Amino acid sequence: MWDHHYVKLRVSLVIELHYAHGYLGSTWLSPLTNTRTDRYGGSLENRMRFGLETAHRVRTVIPKETPLFVRISVTDYEVDGGWDVTQSVEFAKRLKAIGVDAVDCSSGGVVAHVDYGPLNTPEVQHKASATIQREAGIPTAAVGKIVHPFQAERLLQGNSATLIFIGRAFLNNPHWAYGAADALANPESFKYPDPHDWFIGWKAFYKWRQDLHTYVILAITLEDYANGDYIPRYQS
Repeated sequence: MWDHHYVKLRVSLVIELHYAHGYLGSTWLSPLTNTRTDRYGGSLENRMRFGLETAHRVRTVIPKETPLFVRISVTDYEVDGGWDVTQSVEFAKRLKAIGVDAVDCSSGGVVAHVDYGPLNTPEVQHKASATIQREAGIPTAAVGKIVHPFQAERLLQGNSATLIFIGRAFLNNPHWAYGAADALANPESFKYPDPHDWFIGWKAFYKWRQDLHTYVILAITLEDYANGDYIPRYQS
């Protein structure tokens, strides 16, 4: 049973439903894992039913101003009879119709022993994000080994996504956004979170270095700060 009061009190930023990577939601979508013969299995319409009903229910109990995202695996990577981008587009259209605000485009992870190709080239996800955003008319989030500010900016400017979701770069460097703002030379459009406004005066004590396509944070001296060496040096 949903505790409606708890949900309404606790939710203030965003909710994302995880329909990817073999979790419950994705197992209903993919014909590789959904072998049901009732109204929740078989046709695409039936396989989407559980996910749509769940998303609709969540949408009705959370505050209307709270964004609702859904993460999906956009493809099972050409496994015969598997989920693909065409089905993802249709699902995204239906999600939009019930009030979902964005689709987070990941991939794979539904079944084992799949050849995902070069894992360091997530273009499949980024291209699918662009396709879903264009054909379903819903904002999408691009994900997958996005570690460089210029990489993220190209995805946004190329209409491959409306949002950029970054994980490992922030795990490696929790202050990644500060360096990205400076690297893109557009600090006036960057708002430091209110609890961290104090950091503006302290960022001089840090500098950023690209290392194996990630970022590390290093302590520097006051002389470095005086010389302006705290400013990130990135290559596009």
